[in-house]
Amino acid sequence: MRRSIFTILAAASAVVATSPAVAAPKGGTTILTLPATVGECSTALTDPNAIDCAGYYGANLISGNAGDIQDQMDAVALLGQTWDGNYDEAFKLVGDPDLGPGNTLNFGTTMFGLTVIGAHYGNVDGDAGNVTVFWLFDFGAEGADYVTLTPRDGWSNAYLYTTGTPPAVPEPATWAMMLVGFGAAGTALRRSRRRNGQIAQLA
Repeated sequence: MRRSIFTILAAASAVVATSPAVAAPKGGTTILTLPATVGECSTALTDPNAIDCAGYYGANLISGNAGDIQDQMDAVALLGQTWDGNYDEAFKLVGDPDLGPGNTLNFGTTMFGLTVIGAHYGNVDGDAGNVTVFWLFDFGAEGADYVTLTPRDGWSNAYLYTTGTPPAVPEPATWAMMLVGFGAAGTALRRSRRRNGQIAQLA
């Protein structure tokens, strides 16, 4: 009896030892632990500055490999956002900072509201070295076409994970109703002025 209890406890502890550690992101959902951080990320590496960041994580996590995709999903979740893991090359930038896109991250789309961008630095400014960082921006309803890296040195690739949708544009019928409303208000004001003028003359 004692032997079977000991065997069960040993098996349970082995399962716990081999299970991945978990971390709770800002959204409160339990996720797999990301690679260890090798430095503290900076929200000031971009212009405009990010409102939050996750990292620095050692090595380049920005790829289409299954393990890297999970790490990217987890990092996005730590910033309170959701990414479905669909790694689309259209939203990835790669280049030598001296020969490629320079210090501007332009994904060919206007970004709105809460937006997450990740970047890999072969040699980030400071002592961290080879790292991946994830930034959370709030571009609001006015949006932004790009982000500038300050300083740009050392980055090799970047990815746009999430962004908001542009504000709704009024339908033509809505515009027409608004114009009719403005016209009616203008007519009412003109009539009111005429009446006031006539009353003043009678007095």
